[in-house]
Amino acid sequence: MQVSLSKGSLLDRIALRWYRDAAQQEEPLDFFSDLKSAQKVLIAPNDRVGGLFLGAPIYKLIRQAYPQAHIGLLVGEGKAAIAKQIPFVDEVVTAALDKSLWTGAFRKSRNDLKHLAFDLLFCLGGDCSFRLAILCKDSKAKLRVGFAREGVAPFNIEIIGKNSEDYEVQQYLSMLRTIGLDGDAELHWALAQDKAEQVRTRFLDEDNAKSPIIGIDLVRGEGKGLAKGQFDDIVGRVIERGAKALLFFSLAEKKTVNYLKETYGNRVILFEQNDLLASAALLESCQALIACNTDLLHLAISLQVPVVAIFAEKSARWIETGNPAVGIVEVQDPRAATVGQIIEGLDICITGKASA
Repeated sequence: MQVSLSKGSLLDRIALRWYRDAAQQEEPLDFFSDLKSAQKVLIAPNDRVGGLFLGAPIYKLIRQAYPQAHIGLLVGEGKAAIAKQIPFVDEVVTAALDKSLWTGAFRKSRNDLKHLAFDLLFCLGGDCSFRLAILCKDSKAKLRVGFAREGVAPFNIEIIGKNSEDYEVQQYLSMLRTIGLDGDAELHWALAQDKAEQVRTRFLDEDNAKSPIIGIDLVRGEGKGLAKGQFDDIVGRVIERGAKALLFFSLAEKKTVNYLKETYGNRVILFEQNDLLASAALLESCQALIACNTDLLHLAISLQVPVVAIFAEKSARWIETGNPAVGIVEVQDPRAATVGQIIEGLDICITGKASA
C-alpha cells in the first residue's frame, strides 16, 4: 500500500505526463536572501495518518521564524475544519488529495495553488503521497523545501533525511535546522472551548457526562484493524470497569457497531467519525482512547488525551519515546493483539503503571 502512496498509482503517473506544464526555467535562487525575505509561506504536512497533528509543533516554530509572514497550511478537504483550530497559521488551503491526478478536481487544486503565489513552501514527511508531492511542485513557490525522494523531484531545496525511522517530529526539526531555522517547538494544543462544548452537549447527555468514558476507535487506519471479536472483548472489559464506551466509527464498521449496540445497549455511545473537529471535542471528554495507528490516535495525543496505541510496525517513528500517557501495544498483526495486552496498555496510559 505504501508504495502506491509514495510513487503514485499507474493512472496518476500517466496523468502526470499528460498534464505536465511546459518546462519553464526557474529564476536563479539567492537561497539565504530568499529564505529570510519570504512573506508568504505554505506548510504541507505529511498526508499520511496523523501527519497534520504531528506537524503542529513545526507550525509554531515556523511562525516564530516568520512572525510577520502570511502562513498557509495545505490539507485535504476533509481536514479543513480541524486544521482551522490549529494556531500559528493564517489560512487553511484545501486540495483534492483524495482524487487522482487526471480528475478535474485535482487539476483545479493545482491551478488554485499556483495562483496563490507563495514565496516559500515546507513539505513535511519523506513519504507523503505522490499527489501531495506534485502539488508542492506545482505551487510554483520560489523556494520549495522538502525531503529528497525517489521518482519525483518537487523541491528545489532537498534535504537528505538521516534516519527515516526516527520520531517523525524529530525528522521535521532536523530538516528545519539544516537550513538554519530553530526555536521552541514545545506545544500544548487545545480546542476553542465554546465550539467543543456545543458538540459535547449535542452528543453526550447528562447521564453520559456522569460516567467515565473510554473512546474506542473502530477505524483501521492505513493497515489492517482489529476484528469484531476483539472489539466485543474490549467493550466488555471497559464496561466491567464501570465506564461507557464511546465508539468512533466509519460506514465500513457499521455492522460491527450495530452488533455492539445490540449487545451493550446504552453502555455504548455511537459517533460516526466524519468530522474531525467534532471527534476532537468528544475526545476531550474521554478518560482515554484505544486505537490502531489512525488520525484519531494522533489527534488524541496532541490534545493530551491518554491513549492505547496499537501498532503493526515500529511505534518509535510515530510516538515520542517516554510519553507516560501512551500505552503501546506492538504486534505483527493487530488481530493478534489480546484484550489483556490492550487493557494493560489502558492501565499504563491512565495511571502510568501496569496493573498488578
